[in-house]
Amino acid sequence: MNSHVLVYGPDADAFGEPLFGPPAYLRPAYRLWAGGAHLLPSEAIDDIGQHFRDRAAYDWLEERGDAFPRADVLGRRADGRPQSVFVKELDLADLTLYAAGQPSGSVVRLDLALEALAMPDSQALAPVAPPAELALFERALPWYRLAPGAFGALGAALVQMVLASGRRDLSISFDSLDDLMER
Repeated sequence: MNSHVLVYGPDADAFGEPLFGPPAYLRPAYRLWAGGAHLLPSEAIDDIGQHFRDRAAYDWLEERGDAFPRADVLGRRADGRPQSVFVKELDLADLTLYAAGQPSGSVVRLDLALEALAMPDSQALAPVAPPAELALFERALPWYRLAPGAFGALGAALVQMVLASGRRDLSISFDSLDDLMER
């Protein structure tokens, strides 16, 4: 299974050639109760006919969607097929994040977000909050900072460890990495 990592920050280019971007277009998605596929909403229409499009549709679903179970949600599945459902057909607690190279292009599911940024501390890997403009996506995937001193094979091993564990609270210092390498 392939994993996809959103890498951002001033040192992101040190990770090599990106799959796409910048820019990368981020799209939230909710799991459909029937079948387990994900719907990437592009429009929501509440019970009184108000239309919410694009980011406003996602914001409305997050803030008020559970109060309108019969509201319509239009979008497309991750495989690109268009679909229309009622809000009650979405698992609003199961948020995932997808990325695309173009606003309406094919998407890949993201498994991890990494901020590539040197910090004046001793942490090689530490959990972080997403940038303010992405704060609504915080619960969609784990967000970490990987210091440039941990790039390369060591960084790849740390990323694989985070992906395998699924944890959101790992914090690894450079000292503990040095200890591991000495063993």
